[in-house]
Amino acid sequence: MTSSKRNGLSLTLTWYGQAGFRLASGDSQVLIDPFMSERDNRRYPPVAAAEDFADITLALCTHEHIDHLDLGFLPEFATVNRTAKIVVPAPALDQAVAGGLDRERLIGAVPGEEFTDRDVTVHPLPALHGIGDDEPVRYEFLDGRFLGYLMDIGGVRVFHSGDALVYPELAPALRELAPDVLMLPINGRDFMRESAGLVGNMNEDEAAWLATEVAPAYCIPMHYEMFTHNRGDVGRFASRLHESAADGGPVLVIPSRGRPFALELI
Repeated sequence: MTSSKRNGLSLTLTWYGQAGFRLASGDSQVLIDPFMSERDNRRYPPVAAAEDFADITLALCTHEHIDHLDLGFLPEFATVNRTAKIVVPAPALDQAVAGGLDRERLIGAVPGEEFTDRDVTVHPLPALHGIGDDEPVRYEFLDGRFLGYLMDIGGVRVFHSGDALVYPELAPALRELAPDVLMLPINGRDFMRESAGLVGNMNEDEAAWLATEVAPAYCIPMHYEMFTHNRGDVGRFASRLHESAADGGPVLVIPSRGRPFALELI
């Protein structure tokens, strides 16, 4: 439930597709997991470009995959925006530098090591993520290579899971951190995908269960529709969330790509 001390706080969000969001409150403009590069396998083109992000105060990437650490876009962003720090998991620092980013602009995030940039506080959590490509798919933590971020932005707490599965410690850790907004992938995984070396995430049922366990004020599904093999079913997620919440549960928000919307804590 939302603390009465935070009632009346608001946050403006913009979804750019996949796991990319802008989170805005007061002077803080946070960009997370922007995927703006043109690619043949995208189902729709990017809805923004580097020059749209000159006002960003902090950028975060949850892990090394191109739809989260977009090294086609981020060097352009760093040219347009010369002040914002760029956060990546510590094991991805060398990859980010090799991809054209200035090491002086980078923050290497480590699970459990909270940090503050201006008035934004970030608490990284480990994410259970798939390893695939030319080997059988398995799901690992790999010492902080994959992260989710709990961000306190203007007093509003937002958890962005990155690519992740549910694991036993996740719900208790999130309940302790008490996010107001929960952003979760819903594209799932299956035998056919994994046989082809394609990793997956929590499915619609698992994401709805986690949202019910954590009980944020708002829940936003993500990581669906971008690729043909990664569609997800937002309608199924909505149904499962409604079914699993005995007392109404979190407010489900399904944003349109590229259109800002405001969330208010009441």
